[in-house]
Amino acid sequence: MIARIGRKIIIIQEAPTHWDVRYALEDVNHILLTRKYKPTYFFEGTPAMGQGGFSVIVKLDREMKDEERRMLRRLLSNRGIKVIMED
Repeated sequence: MIARIGRKIIIIQEAPTHWDVRYALEDVNHILLTRKYKPTYFFEGTPAMGQGGFSVIVKLDREMKDEERRMLRRLLSNRGIKVIMED
């Protein structure tokens, strides 16, 4: 899986199953909701072979601070997700 973390958007791509997306979102949700963000979720994709897997796009109501972005990077990296920081 790959996660792209921007200031107002988080994208998790290439998840082979919906369970993988769920586990990744548990970490992301905990950080976002405790810091009073209002995330909007968009789900796309299919688990079919060769189709790229599931993707979820999380759009935020305001920009994340650098420390929050670094915290998300550490949490997702610890789950074995390749993280790309975007600006």
